[in-house]
Amino acid sequence: MRILLIEDDEILSGVLVKTLTEQRYVLDVAEDGQLGLEYAQAGAYDLILLDVGLPHIDGISLCKQLRSEGCVTPLLLMTAGNAPEERIRGLDAGADDYLTKPLDLAELQARIRALLRRGEVTPTSILEIGQLRLDPVSCVVTCGGDILKLTPKEYSLLELFLRNPARVFSRGQIIEHLWSFEDPPLEDSVKAHIKGLRRKLKKAGAQDWIENVYGLGYKLKPPVSVSVSDTAAAQPDAKPDAKVASDAGAQTSTPKPAAEQSFNQAMEALWRQYKGLMQARLHLLTEAVSAIENTMLGDELRQQAGQAAHKLAGVLGMFNREAGTGLARQLETILLEQPTIIQLAKVPDLVRELAENLDLTALPLPATEPPLEERLLLIGADRSLGVELQQLTQTSNLGWFLAPTLAEAKNWLQTHAPEVVVFDLADIDRASTSQAGTGQAGTGQAGTGQAGTGQAGIDRAGTGQANIEQALPLLADLAARTPAIPTVVLTGEDNLSGRVQMAAVGAQVLTQPVSVAQTWAVANGLRLRRSRQTMHVLAIDDDPILLKALRPLIEPWGMRLTTSDQPLQFWQVLTDSQPDLLILDVEMPDFNGIELCQAVRSDPRWQDLPIVFLTSHTDAKTVQQIFTAGADDYVTKPLLGPELMTRITNRLERNRLLTALSSVDSKTGLANYPQSSQQLGQLIAQAKPFAIAVLHLEGLSDINLTYGHITGQQILQRWGSLLQAHLGTAALLGYWEEGDFMIVLSDLRKADAKEQLEPVLQLLRQQIFTAPDGQRLQANYRVGIAEYPGDAQTQQQLYQIAVKTSKVS
Repeated sequence: MRILLIEDDEILSGVLVKTLTEQRYVLDVAEDGQLGLEYAQAGAYDLILLDVGLPHIDGISLCKQLRSEGCVTPLLLMTAGNAPEERIRGLDAGADDYLTKPLDLAELQARIRALLRRGEVTPTSILEIGQLRLDPVSCVVTCGGDILKLTPKEYSLLELFLRNPARVFSRGQIIEHLWSFEDPPLEDSVKAHIKGLRRKLKKAGAQDWIENVYGLGYKLKPPVSVSVSDTAAAQPDAKPDAKVASDAGAQTSTPKPAAEQSFNQAMEALWRQYKGLMQARLHLLTEAVSAIENTMLGDELRQQAGQAAHKLAGVLGMFNREAGTGLARQLETILLEQPTIIQLAKVPDLVRELAENLDLTALPLPATEPPLEERLLLIGADRSLGVELQQLTQTSNLGWFLAPTLAEAKNWLQTHAPEVVVFDLADIDRASTSQAGTGQAGTGQAGTGQAGTGQAGIDRAGTGQANIEQALPLLADLAARTPAIPTVVLTGEDNLSGRVQMAAVGAQVLTQPVSVAQTWAVANGLRLRRSRQTMHVLAIDDDPILLKALRPLIEPWGMRLTTSDQPLQFWQVLTDSQPDLLILDVEMPDFNGIELCQAVRSDPRWQDLPIVFLTSHTDAKTVQQIFTAGADDYVTKPLLGPELMTRITNRLERNRLLTALSSVDSKTGLANYPQSSQQLGQLIAQAKPFAIAVLHLEGLSDINLTYGHITGQQILQRWGSLLQAHLGTAALLGYWEEGDFMIVLSDLRKADAKEQLEPVLQLLRQQIFTAPDGQRLQANYRVGIAEYPGDAQTQQQLYQIAVKTSKVS
């Protein structure tokens, strides 16, 4: 597990690094609040441990800023003060827990373990599957009672897998979790540590427990026979609700399905759901056959039948019906071109063979529109609540799945990852006894029932402790997923003990009465906050079946998916969703994927957005058009899960790396010229007044010549750090090469800017540097200031004026 420590006391920091490293944690250390903020924004941490009294940005302000940016990492505050007011301010600012100095190291370790297992409802912190047991307190791993001697990295790898048993981790993600910035691994380090851990597990009897998911990474794969009941047998005195498992959500004797099994189950369910639409497409082909046999096939029907064959060819392979894909492709080739009489004569036999292969009966196109995507979950038997929630989200194309019972909710969650869950806890007794699916209270789309649409408060009977205990395991499962699924719990009474228990597993609690609109406002806020923490993929395809099939492919890997089958609405969906990657189909009505790709690349905001195409055609002309339009990659239909996910994860990780490399100067850590120039241009475009200072390091080339480039880089690095630490929250900073630092202060005149810069300029003057040969030196600088719009209206003019008026210090 990776921890960020933000502490300015070198002695305490050293003690904490030593004791936490011994507990197998990976630590990054920041000496002040500003540097800590940069670390937290740049890295993926499992916990942030910070002092209240930090320089530059105090701990409480840092908590507020991180939470305002959507950071959901657990925060543990350390404070030297014992005043209740300070502790209250810290908790209100977003901290999850606090400790008072002087620290008790044993208590600190216990609180860290408690925060790291947030979301688990277990009587112990031990992670256990079958005979494999990891104790984070003693850092001891046993298998069948025998102790496994693991290296620190092997131990951390196993803990990562045990805490996220259903998650696939790429090498890049493993590096983010288990290595610090100062300790980057070699290229093959992850592979070597995985190999070592596998060898030791195999020797202990846990063979093939770490699966290599082709092209994606690694995941935990215990034998199917291992279940929670095995764990319970190992703890005969444990209560039924206190079973220990690797996943807090494994509450029954049935193990969670593996990723592949989960995907296959989801695809079979999709086949059943869209069987009618498949039949409708086959119906168009049979109409074309009838027209051919009567020599009455017109261009319109031929094109419609060809499109139906095209869509069948694009999805049948995903449902393990490859033979159907081949037949549909042959039909598509014949019908979408100008067929000869001989070619048309082949169509009837191909259609009949296709129908037999798919075991489908041709049916007319259904008159009703396809249901909304079920991306939200409501647990409770009150269908009227579901109808009203659905009416609030209808315009956003967000569908609700209504699970009247806990059992049905758990079953649905095995193959779905909702964006948010609303749990009507006050209705849990009725929900537990209702017989869903045997009447009008069946599961499915919430919006299909008939109910009033008023915004009256939802008023329920009291919520007992027994209801809360019954709900906690499921709430823990939702919080323990990666990423965690936010949950809003509606309770009938303000039960303090229950509220504390539910808050401990990350649930948001609302006490009745509360309106439906208020409920959705809270739930939607949590949904949007979660969405900022995950990679977001947008898929545009006119085939709703393919879009549905993408969800069980993409979401199990911790990504969020938005889909649209309306190319005409593309730009609005793109702007609203702000994706990290775009998937486009080549052939679509109104605007094809190539035209949409060209539109994206013509907009400066989206020029770096990774774009992956889906296509049934691999001919040279189509491929050339795709890449000419600006695509990064393409995948052929029918889609293969590992191939698609490999392309997506590789593009996302590559784009994240390129973005960091292309926007930050490696010597100073500040924004480079292209990035800071673009930001400066945006300020000018907004006509916002500002002052711009050009800080020039005097004689940089002479310093490199006399003392060596290492000394010159040392000066640039320290100056960049000092400027960021003292001005980072109030200024736009950049390095424009050749010793030129750019400092932009918004809403300030020259005199005010000079006054604000003086303390940091004085600090720069005091810096003493030591060259490799032992010589000591101080660096000189000149600084000049210009203001917009008073002095000039362009970047170049402002730069020239600042340089001309600069003075040596």
